[in-house]
Amino acid sequence: MTDAGPSLNKEQKEAVEHGLGPLLIIAGAGTGKTTVVTQRIKHLITNNLAQPSEILALTFTEKAACEMEERIDQAMPYGYSQMWICTFHSFCDRVLRNEALQIGLDPRYRLMTEAESIRFFKQLLFEFKLKYFCPLGNPAKFISGMIQHFSRLKDEDVLPSEYVKWVNRQSKSKSKIDIETDKDKEKFQELAGAYEKYEELKAKGGKMDFSDLISNTLKLFRSRPNVLKQYQKQFKYILVDEFQDTNIAQNDLVKMLTGDKQNLTVVADDDQSIYKWRGAAVSNVMQFRTSFPRLKVVSLTTNYRSTQTILDYSYKLIQNNNPDRLEVRENINKKLIAASQDKGSVPEFLHVAKVEDEAEIVVKKILKLVKTENRNFSDFAILVRANNHSDPFVRAFSRLAVPYQFLGPGQLFHKEEVKELIAYLKVLYNFEDSVAFYKVLTMDIFGISGRDLAATINYAKKFNSSLFEAAEKVVKGDVLVDTDTKRKISVIVEMIHKHLKLVSKESAGQIAYYFLQDSGILKSMINPQTESDAKKVSNIAKFFDKLKSYETDNDDASVFAVVDWIDLSMDLGESPLANDTDWDKENAVNILTIHSSKGLEFPVVFVVNLVSQRFPTIERREQIPIPEELIKEVLPVGDYHLQEERRLFYVAVTRAKERLFLTAADYYGEGKREKKISQFVVEMLGQEAVVKYDKEIEQETEQLSFLNFAPMVLEKTNAPQLNTPRPVTYLSYSQIDTFNFCPLHYKMRYISKIPTSTSAALSFGNTLHITLKEFNDSIRRGQIIGKKELLGIYDKSWIKEGYQNKSHEREMKRKGESYLNAYLESDLFDPKNPPLALEEPFTFSLGNSLKVGGKIDRVNKTAKGIEIIDYKTTDYSSKDLPTAKELAKDLQLSFYALAAQHVKFPFLSKPQGEIILSLYLFDKGVKLSTTRTTEDLEVATSEILKTKEEIEKSDFSCKGG
Repeated sequence: MTDAGPSLNKEQKEAVEHGLGPLLIIAGAGTGKTTVVTQRIKHLITNNLAQPSEILALTFTEKAACEMEERIDQAMPYGYSQMWICTFHSFCDRVLRNEALQIGLDPRYRLMTEAESIRFFKQLLFEFKLKYFCPLGNPAKFISGMIQHFSRLKDEDVLPSEYVKWVNRQSKSKSKIDIETDKDKEKFQELAGAYEKYEELKAKGGKMDFSDLISNTLKLFRSRPNVLKQYQKQFKYILVDEFQDTNIAQNDLVKMLTGDKQNLTVVADDDQSIYKWRGAAVSNVMQFRTSFPRLKVVSLTTNYRSTQTILDYSYKLIQNNNPDRLEVRENINKKLIAASQDKGSVPEFLHVAKVEDEAEIVVKKILKLVKTENRNFSDFAILVRANNHSDPFVRAFSRLAVPYQFLGPGQLFHKEEVKELIAYLKVLYNFEDSVAFYKVLTMDIFGISGRDLAATINYAKKFNSSLFEAAEKVVKGDVLVDTDTKRKISVIVEMIHKHLKLVSKESAGQIAYYFLQDSGILKSMINPQTESDAKKVSNIAKFFDKLKSYETDNDDASVFAVVDWIDLSMDLGESPLANDTDWDKENAVNILTIHSSKGLEFPVVFVVNLVSQRFPTIERREQIPIPEELIKEVLPVGDYHLQEERRLFYVAVTRAKERLFLTAADYYGEGKREKKISQFVVEMLGQEAVVKYDKEIEQETEQLSFLNFAPMVLEKTNAPQLNTPRPVTYLSYSQIDTFNFCPLHYKMRYISKIPTSTSAALSFGNTLHITLKEFNDSIRRGQIIGKKELLGIYDKSWIKEGYQNKSHEREMKRKGESYLNAYLESDLFDPKNPPLALEEPFTFSLGNSLKVGGKIDRVNKTAKGIEIIDYKTTDYSSKDLPTAKELAKDLQLSFYALAAQHVKFPFLSKPQGEIILSLYLFDKGVKLSTTRTTEDLEVATSEILKTKEEIEKSDFSCKGG
């Protein structure tokens, strides 16, 4: 038995050291579940109960997977390669990329977001032969509803064939199934046919949406038992975090993978199941014992977050969901006990007349606590039930000059610096869009005066023209403006005309990059001075990452296609997160939705808008609901919507560490009817706490009516500067190579993460890597494949961005074909001895504070061991080949040798004497090989650690201009 960790309590230790068989860890809020999961994984590996690749850990968000991976990084004494820590979707994606051909699907399928699915459906709408669901007046009316309907059917593990059979049974019977007439039956027949057609069109087009990942993996395992057995054999232990959030299909997948071994650990808290709206079935955890009768249950009840008073009031609230709770079903105690001896203060209820008063009183309370209790603004969180509920609070913070950050879902496209880039693309989409052009004209980088801006707008109104046409008149001298303003607007108009000529030739991302260059924004991004500036740069970089992803996954990446996609994504609330990991770095009040707050904690929490119809909300039915007969979830005895809302409220109040405030107003918006206080406030604090108004608050809000617009004088503070030096905790060979070339380039690429234009060399190299991986994967799967198939994969994998023109692109494509023909004639092409690994990622530790990582292009088996091969697509026509001496000192090859030494994985864990290190030079069609000694690797290690120190001390000045 291993030391599971110095900070584990009795129950945590019991969970960590559990042996064989199913284990349910009931982990209440703040009880250290992530620590338990990571320590259990460490326990399994260090006690040789499983290799890292034999453990599957499933989470629900990429952020949770990354956090778990980081924790394991810190806990493990050595590196690892194929640790399967992933979300359900990324796990299924990994499986299907390897096995999709087994069920007739293209492993190069493209994943679609909901917005992309709607666009795909709309493009092929008239292939569905719809009548009711395609009204002539508004053909697209039901598209979003149908896609959500099909997705929910997949959550319930209802296949198209099953849906068709159900509809046919109902058509033959005379029973009522929410279908009153023959016309209603026709609607369901139409839906069933559309569901089948949608799946057929996606498969034909090589597309999948996220629900397909689970559904197709289930299809694979059910139709190919040998493939299922392969994965059951591989994963000796399976762990699932947040199990209460699984849907029926995900639960089925977990049970299939577990097999007869049943070495399954699930971590759950039924009281925190808050994703019913996206298919989560709390019955999965409630029925867990039925699926696994040999179940062991460990309940974690020591809370390391909140005061006992907050926990007691929260417990009082959630008991209103009895008897539909695990505590009752399993006859266990789930009452949380605070680790801290400080009982803390009683939650306070603030009740005012209007929502504007509610926002103001919250801001005033925060300012008071900052002053009297010496708190930081970042200690506070305002939790809202819905995104738009935050608006009055955002206005109040802005008006009173209190720093805040809104961290709800999908905020990247709403960040000011990103909205400006979107506005510019919209101007190119339609230069008569005066709202978008106004956004461009008012950008700080251009500095156009308010007086001249007003003159331009007035000209547009007077002559009923677009704002862009008015700007063109400014350039001609028809509008009286300052000379400097005329020059600035001339620059903008000339830039737009220049970029309009590129719209039919270049992608939206490339044109957006030209805008950064031509406007001067790119230059201003190079050296951000404050945390705020750095965040703006980071958000712009993330926006360009999204554009690159869109370009990769879609044939049409023009300005018109991208703007349509952005608009649709924003309408659906699909904008990506702006900040996934750095929310706590800024000294600002945090405003976020309760769903977004899951897993977070704050010293002081305000839960706001606590009135009926706002919290709890009114249940909103789906546009096209699933017939009850097809719902496989076991529904609770009580009102499931109210229970879900109560659990959401429970999640909100258990985010608080020290102080908790509940707030409500009588009137919201233009509503004239007084709102009732939320029943959750009464359930938690008691009826006596719901007084009309506190006299002190009433007097304060009466004053607010005429003080609302008075400027708030806060103690002046300087904008937080960037922390320097920043510790370097991770290095790849590319990072070291970039730093050695130019420290400024390193800073721009890896610290500021400034977007760069796609280069031809990068596109060409990536195309060859993708092609050879897919080609060799096919050989490993036992397919008979040759030149025709290789060039077919190459053609499909071709990345067209970055080339100077069509002629340049054709020339490079022909060069790639010659490289691949030469590859087929080389020793590397040996169908009888396929590669052991392709594009294999690795991570390992050097010293106590540095992780080293990268990706190995290829590992071959040799008579005495292995050969690690790195593909080089560099043009060697004008330079000499590397000498034996240069190969012996090549740091990149030393990285791979170190990985083979440090990473605990069967095909990499070899003595240095059994490892050959090779470069394959496509340009020359030759392979150059070398080896490493233990002394060589000691020198390489010293060089890496020395570079780490140099980066940490660097001022990142440019080398040689």
